[in-house]
Amino acid sequence: MRIDAVVLAARANTGKLASVSDQTLEANIDIAGKPMLGYVLSILERSPDISRIIVVGPDQGLARYKGGKVSIVEPGAGLIDNVRIGLDHTDTGFVLVASSDIPLLTTEALDEFLEGARGSGADFVYSVSTKEDCEKKFPGVERTYVRIKGAILTGGNLFFVRKSIAGKAWPVLEKMIEYRKSPLKMARFFGLGFVARIFLGLAGVPEIEEYVSKLLGIKCKAVVSAPEISVDVDKPQDLELVRGILGK
Repeated sequence: MRIDAVVLAARANTGKLASVSDQTLEANIDIAGKPMLGYVLSILERSPDISRIIVVGPDQGLARYKGGKVSIVEPGAGLIDNVRIGLDHTDTGFVLVASSDIPLLTTEALDEFLEGARGSGADFVYSVSTKEDCEKKFPGVERTYVRIKGAILTGGNLFFVRKSIAGKAWPVLEKMIEYRKSPLKMARFFGLGFVARIFLGLAGVPEIEEYVSKLLGIKCKAVVSAPEISVDVDKPQDLELVRGILGK
């Protein structure tokens, strides 16, 4: 099964990373002589599973990446709009959605996630990684973790979506994407009663998958993935970490 990929690369460098880079776009921040987005695209371009890569971001700052599998489409007003725009430009039944700030992504990590996503038979698949794997592979990495029954997890930066269900499930998918880095907001969205079950150790990944699937009216799965998918760059400490790793 070949799929199209959407890469979100529109974020302006006006946040925490502005103190360590003068690039206009976060996607173009230099890491060991190569822009951050370049690492992600190089992995996706080499994948035989990826037909086309739709990069959502301003052509003025990203034109250098055009060619081969890669095309650039202008962004909208925010993250959710950009996901919509990206999906609208794809042609395959399933779509991979990725952020542009995961320069540690590897071919092996991507292949493993795609294999798990396709094998799940789900309409919407979300990548997660364990705290143990993240800290073992990248000592000193700072991530937001959630303790659930049987595991301590952090959210990843790859999504696998059946395009035909996007419209039906969009109102909830918007919130899941928007709140992916805020456990408190996610908890309020899902309901404190259910979240209490999680924190009391009464709900693990299967229970969460079932709850979200009923909420959306589609089949949802979480795929435990390599930490390379979960370690993103959104603060100076992250940039220092990946520069140290990729500079070797």
